[in-house]
Amino acid sequence: MTQTREFRLPDLGEGLEDGEIVEWMVKVGDPVALNQTVATVESAKALVELPSPFEGTVEDICVAAGETVPVGSVLLRIAADPADAPDPSHVRSAEAVAEPDAEPKPLVGYGSAEAPSPRRRRRVSVSSGSTSGARPDPTAGPEPPPAEPRAQSPVRALPPVRKLAKLNGVELHALAPGSGPDGRILRQDVEAAIVRSAVAATATPTPPRPTRVGFRGRYPGEVEVVRGIRKRIIAKMEDSRRTIPDASCSRDTDLTALVALRAALTEQARAEGYDVRITPFALICRATVAALRRFPTLNAAYDPAAGEIRLLDAINLGVAVDTEAGLMVANIKNAERLSVLDLAEQAALLAERCRTRAATPADLTGGTFTVNNYGSFGNDDGDPIINAPESGILGIGAIRERPWVVDGQLAVRRVARLKLVFDHRICDGGEAGRFIDHLGQLCEEPARLLLHS
Repeated sequence: MTQTREFRLPDLGEGLEDGEIVEWMVKVGDPVALNQTVATVESAKALVELPSPFEGTVEDICVAAGETVPVGSVLLRIAADPADAPDPSHVRSAEAVAEPDAEPKPLVGYGSAEAPSPRRRRRVSVSSGSTSGARPDPTAGPEPPPAEPRAQSPVRALPPVRKLAKLNGVELHALAPGSGPDGRILRQDVEAAIVRSAVAATATPTPPRPTRVGFRGRYPGEVEVVRGIRKRIIAKMEDSRRTIPDASCSRDTDLTALVALRAALTEQARAEGYDVRITPFALICRATVAALRRFPTLNAAYDPAAGEIRLLDAINLGVAVDTEAGLMVANIKNAERLSVLDLAEQAALLAERCRTRAATPADLTGGTFTVNNYGSFGNDDGDPIINAPESGILGIGAIRERPWVVDGQLAVRRVARLKLVFDHRICDGGEAGRFIDHLGQLCEEPARLLLHS
């Protein structure tokens, strides 16, 4: 005798209260195994794979893809054997698998510890309704129409990629598995298919738009539903502007010596066997950490309820990353303990995780101060918004050759503008001004970073 079990959205860790269903891996009537991935959920800009806490058959899917629901909401109902179904109260939080130094992985722990990892498990086919390796019963009923198996096969692709494929008439099933992690179809897979003209346009009778029009699948005249990362960006920005009285100060800085030093350090690192490129950004991050140690109110948190300003010991340095899905800010934990080499490696790793949507909730939460390198887009200046509840953010402009006075003589130097935006409740203008000047001096004379490294 079977019993209907409700699978509810578990606590995804890091104090997160809700999640958006990005993709279902199963449909009604499919058999599911214990710890089999049934859905992908987005929370705090991270993608998390949800494993089933029960073994049985899907009776009902209660939440549509694209819908955001709070923790505890019923996601689906599974007809399970009571003798085989584990107690869902034993589910482990995603914090157990969202450690910043661990490889991102799905939620595990509904079943026994010996259960195989869902990342290595071959996904159950949803076209046949059978587990991997099993054959359907020919007497169970008429076979589905020829087009149904392909339409029902699970395809892993993010919404922007699906949108690009739809607009250009590309059949995603023809591209599966893609070149991304776990067979995820990436934008370059779709663009390659468009160039090859391997798939005829079937989505609409209108000719596909050329890929050079618009930006990241967005076109003039369209209406975009606010959800997922965009919804969280809006909430964050509104909260920052609404609650933080910010102010700013800036300093043009000669980075000629710093640029020369990063080239020498990159050469030395590679000579020692490190596959890493030391960037000016990494050196500026190291200088920022040193300056935050000297001016701790810029690495602080204000608690209005308690009436306290907490000067934080750890510096979890946020790194703003531009991705196809939107702005993401991952942070380097305990950056004050890291060398320039460590910071360069961590920044590159977190940026890659964000761009491939492999960043965990732990990567994306807990920051104390953020650095935004908008100079990489060719911008000389900007107006960065504080990543609440942090107390400051540093903007880095483009490094350009400019006329500069050196020892009374006009010279051509590599110059960039450093801009600090700070919470004026926590930090006064005098301290903020001294911070940006001290940071500028460290960047102009990067050898000074060795004094306290």
